[in-house]
Amino acid sequence: MDWLRSRGLEGNQRLAQQLTVDAGWERAVETVLGSYLEAVCVDSIDDVAGMLESLASGTVTFFAGSQGPAGSGYDSQSLRSRVQGPGGLDALFEGIIATDSLSDALAVRRKLRPGQSVITRQGIWIGPDWLRVSRDRDAHEGVIEREHDLRRQRAALERLQRRHVELETQLESQRSGVRDIEDRLASAQAQLSQTGAAHMALRSQLDGLRARAEQRSARMQQLAAELAELENSLEVANAGNRSARARLEEAVEAMAELEERRKTLEARREDLRQQLAEARGRAEEHRNSAREVAIRVESRRTSHESLLAGIARLDGQIGQFSARRTDLESQLQAGEAAETELRQSLETALQKRVAVEEELAAARRAMEAVDANLRQLEEQRMGTEAAVQEARDLLENVKFSVQELRVRRESLLEQFASTRLQLQDVVAALVPEANVTEWETRLAETTEKIERLGQVNLAAIDEFKEQSERKEYLDRQFADLNDALATLEDAMRRIDRETRSRFQDTFDRINAGLKEKFPRLFGGGHAYLELVGEDVLESGVAIMARPPGKRNSSISQLSGGEKALTAVALVFSIFELNPAPFCLLDEVDAPLDENNVGRFCDIVREMSNRVQFVFVTHNKSTMELANQLLGVTMHEPGVSRLVAVDVEEAVRMAAG
Repeated sequence: MDWLRSRGLEGNQRLAQQLTVDAGWERAVETVLGSYLEAVCVDSIDDVAGMLESLASGTVTFFAGSQGPAGSGYDSQSLRSRVQGPGGLDALFEGIIATDSLSDALAVRRKLRPGQSVITRQGIWIGPDWLRVSRDRDAHEGVIEREHDLRRQRAALERLQRRHVELETQLESQRSGVRDIEDRLASAQAQLSQTGAAHMALRSQLDGLRARAEQRSARMQQLAAELAELENSLEVANAGNRSARARLEEAVEAMAELEERRKTLEARREDLRQQLAEARGRAEEHRNSAREVAIRVESRRTSHESLLAGIARLDGQIGQFSARRTDLESQLQAGEAAETELRQSLETALQKRVAVEEELAAARRAMEAVDANLRQLEEQRMGTEAAVQEARDLLENVKFSVQELRVRRESLLEQFASTRLQLQDVVAALVPEANVTEWETRLAETTEKIERLGQVNLAAIDEFKEQSERKEYLDRQFADLNDALATLEDAMRRIDRETRSRFQDTFDRINAGLKEKFPRLFGGGHAYLELVGEDVLESGVAIMARPPGKRNSSISQLSGGEKALTAVALVFSIFELNPAPFCLLDEVDAPLDENNVGRFCDIVREMSNRVQFVFVTHNKSTMELANQLLGVTMHEPGVSRLVAVDVEEAVRMAAG
């Protein structure tokens, strides 16, 4: 941009500003043009070719927008026929066929000739041997749509400007009408006293009606809000009920399957006992499978009981919500009838109020004009008084000056009398170029110089020698300090370079780990670290996270579980950079749902091959991951007891 500004090309239009695309084909055009949308439009490429030597860095694209025809006449099946713009676009859209759907594009692909390709409305670009599609937002997405919006806004702005001119004309006519009304102010003043009393009475009635109307409106809004809330709660309850019933049916089916499998495994266990000597290894594998099945059966049974309790609770809430809805509907109907009557009364009172307020406004304007005239006269009076006071002050100053000159004259005469000289003789003896003011100034300066000299210092030479030696000593110390400072600055620069290098390396490795673990924990999306500031040593680090299906602009807009999962991804990325022998996790999975807990457990299971994890949790899925379980129970009040379970040993005992 600095280079374009220095060459006077900053104000040139971009290619996207000269395009008009048929509705629905914006994404396809953006996919084909890509970075060409930001191309700077010029009259001729030859004009800018000579400027490129001064471009040291950066990327810039130029487009000769005026070359070639800009009319229609293109093949109706081509993408070019859906774009209105400079004729120079023909080369960019050459051989590109437009279709509405992917199935049509695949059908056309079989008939493509060399150099041809096909693209859909959704931006899926297919060639004879290639396919291109982009689902990530980039800098060029929505450029054409935003340009269309800008054009519509410019047209709307022009309409508003024309409307502004019309309103100005109406305002001028209204002002002329106001002047006519002011002329009738004299006759309206006589009626002002009569209408004042009527106005006060109407205002009191209006205030009463308005208060009642506001109460009715507030009550209706409250009832409507409660009704909407109850309907939403009812819908949520119905949805939860349906989901719970579906999960219940799935759990019952799973329990039946697991029960049959358990019987089969028990029969196989009897057979495996007889063959224990030959197939100990196979028996161990089956015992592990039996342990997992037993844990899942217990989990399913617990989930089944909780689902039954939830369904019963939801049925009771549905009944309460239905009764509440019937009550609110009856109250709402009664409030609507009363509101109609109050609205009619309010309309009548408002019409009367408008008429009274118009008359009152006319009277106020007349009073304002009188007040303005009075203020002007008051300002004139104050200006006159200020001028009189200024003249009085000037007269007093003149009187003081005359008195001062008289006193000074008497003092000079007394001085001449003491010197026994005559004033006339002294004046006659003065040279023509004599200047009393100049002599007084020189006398004052000479006196001041003498006073500054003070007493003569006889020890000044010894003091000068002593201070010179001290100066040489301080100069040597100053030189040593400068050398030491230069050495420290060199060391600081080396430390800064090493710190920047290590920080950048650590930042890049943690960022790579976050980019790899975030999609695994969220099942998609992307996240990365970003430096906030120009200097690496002083800048902060911001986390930019976007889970799948969201377009948040900052991490603060994420939910509590999403923030927790993002923090887990960052902590694990830092932990892998310099891993410790063990890692302690304190209820990290508390704000996570079942799907996120599953992905969290997968990450922990993978990292447990290198690091020992100790975690505090209340989640059953996370407990299934552990090899050792430690819990605290309180059978008696105030008496706690530690319970430890070796999961593998417990399954082995249950299988035996």
